[in-house]
Amino acid sequence: MTQGTLKETEPLEENTPIAERSNRKGVRLAFFAGGAIFIAIAVLGVTSRNAKNAGLQQQSNEAAQMIVSVVHPEKAAPVIPLQLPGQTRAYIEAPIFAQTSGYLKKWYFDIGAKVKAGDVLAEIDTPQVDQQFNQAKAQLKVAESARDLAAATLKRDQDLFNRKVIAAQDFDTASDTYKQTQATVNADQASVNALNALENFKVVKAPFDGIVTERDTDIGAFVPSGSGVQLFRMAQTSPLRVYINVPQTFARFVMPGVQADLTLNELPGRKYPAHVTNTAGAIDPTSRTLLTELEVPNKNEELLPGAYAEINLKLEGDSGLFTVPSNTLLFRSEGPSVGVVRADGKVEIRKIVINRDLGTKLQISQGLSESDQVILNPSDGLADGMAVTVATPKPAEKPAAKS
Repeated sequence: MTQGTLKETEPLEENTPIAERSNRKGVRLAFFAGGAIFIAIAVLGVTSRNAKNAGLQQQSNEAAQMIVSVVHPEKAAPVIPLQLPGQTRAYIEAPIFAQTSGYLKKWYFDIGAKVKAGDVLAEIDTPQVDQQFNQAKAQLKVAESARDLAAATLKRDQDLFNRKVIAAQDFDTASDTYKQTQATVNADQASVNALNALENFKVVKAPFDGIVTERDTDIGAFVPSGSGVQLFRMAQTSPLRVYINVPQTFARFVMPGVQADLTLNELPGRKYPAHVTNTAGAIDPTSRTLLTELEVPNKNEELLPGAYAEINLKLEGDSGLFTVPSNTLLFRSEGPSVGVVRADGKVEIRKIVINRDLGTKLQISQGLSESDQVILNPSDGLADGMAVTVATPKPAEKPAAKS
């Protein structure tokens, strides 16, 4: 019966139409294709989710890192500009005093007058000195007469002594008398010379070429000799001297011949060449500065003595130095340090040696190279080995186009 059933079934399949069999195969293919698509979508979703999670993790790690700005050390300039205040002074300046007492008879030059050495500045009337001078000359004549008489007596006694007419004692007396009268002549001549010098001092002369900067007397005023009251004050203004105080830090770079420029606030844009002529050779223990003298040519006499000026020294610095901004400095127990970002993105706390503090910049002699990335404004929490992210500098903004 079973066989009969099978036999009955087989003819049924064989007798099934071709279109119906094709439909059944299409259904099966569609089922398998749908399953494959579903599996592919599932795999793609998992992969995308994993990638997204990895990206989020990376972003989270990056967000956790400190973002820092860096700067590269710059080579220090071979010439160190140093600006210091100074004061101009006359190359030669001297008060003019009377060397004999009397009354001012006349003056010839007032303030601002240019004079040459030997020019007569004033005349002094000295009646007392004149009287003493005349008396001294009279005494000299009396002494010379006495000497001449003693000389004649000595000559006569010499002849008599040679002929043995007088004793040796008489000859010696005549000789001593002559010597005494000659000494008196010498003394009186010295007095005349001294008073003659005082007579010459009645004329006050300029000791050097220069300008009369002060006149402190007038006609008829009593003029005492000595350094009591000055008559005039003179100054030589070409060239000028300038004195400055160089800080101890720069003292070793200052020496005769160093060039500089002098500027005045009232003459902006004008520069006057100067050079160092002398230094004190020792640091002032009170101010820790080196007194330095400069010379400024002043042929046109545009510069005036006593003026405030700015001196810009051009000092030759050390080679192999670098400069970094002052806001890169870290204060640690081991000494001055900076934070440097290594090639692997991690921080190295590096000790440095500061050569000079230039205000907004530091001059470094040891610890840095030109290729180092030095961290700006480092935080107190910065530590060795810390991973950081270097901020990308913003591009410069383009100026807006004019409409």
